[in-house]
Amino acid sequence: MGVRNTTALVAAAALTLNACDHKPKPQTADNGKPPATVAPLAFAKTDADAAVTLSLPEPIKLYPELHSRLYAEGEKELTDFLADAHKDRAQQSADGIEVPAYSHTIAWKISAQTPKLVSVFAQEDDFRGGAHPNSTFQAVLWDRAKKQEVPASSLFAPGADMKAVDAYVCHQIEAERSKRLGEPTTQAGTGFSCPSLAASRLVLVPSTIRDKAGAVDALFAPYEVGPYVEGPYEIRVPQAQLAGVLNPDYADQFAGEPVKDAALADPNQ
Repeated sequence: MGVRNTTALVAAAALTLNACDHKPKPQTADNGKPPATVAPLAFAKTDADAAVTLSLPEPIKLYPELHSRLYAEGEKELTDFLADAHKDRAQQSADGIEVPAYSHTIAWKISAQTPKLVSVFAQEDDFRGGAHPNSTFQAVLWDRAKKQEVPASSLFAPGADMKAVDAYVCHQIEAERSKRLGEPTTQAGTGFSCPSLAASRLVLVPSTIRDKAGAVDALFAPYEVGPYVEGPYEIRVPQAQLAGVLNPDYADQFAGEPVKDAALADPNQ
């Protein structure tokens, strides 16, 4: 083979390798390996007595342990709900009582991700024949390195003085309620107490600075900080308000301003 042909082959091989280098790289899980599909992203069953659905977001596959846990817990919760629905409606039928079919939905979403943490939350709606469905939330903070849940309270330093932060949360609830009702109101005037942020369901909010959280949102279901008719509350606490109370283990995950819209749908839309 001539030198000119050999040179051409080498150049062609180099171009091929260069093209391969520019192909999109597949997503990898936290262990550097392609994410394992360990569980489905949805579960659903419908019969004459009830309808149940569970949904998980596609990116949850990047965290196989978290994915498996959320799916397994959700499937069990909904399977137990179906069993209860069958018993209840059989008894109602025997008693001559007509009740609409039951329903239960669990919809998980990823709120934010930082190098150390993944924040996910679920909105649940449960109807068992009453005047209205009952709504609640689940929230999980997941340590990416340890592959385990981090209690929301662990975001804050042990023994931290939370009085100013809790007062801020309470004032934000009062401001939102006053806005909804169209007149000034206080938390004390409703008969509901002010919540503790560390004991609340918390989700991280993405920041204007890449890979950081700019705030935490506290999610409160109906009845938790106000009457059912007021609906849920989502109270945002910018990371600047948390200065001095964050746990040193996670303080470096916060910076900048929050950029994400509210996690929950606007109840007025």
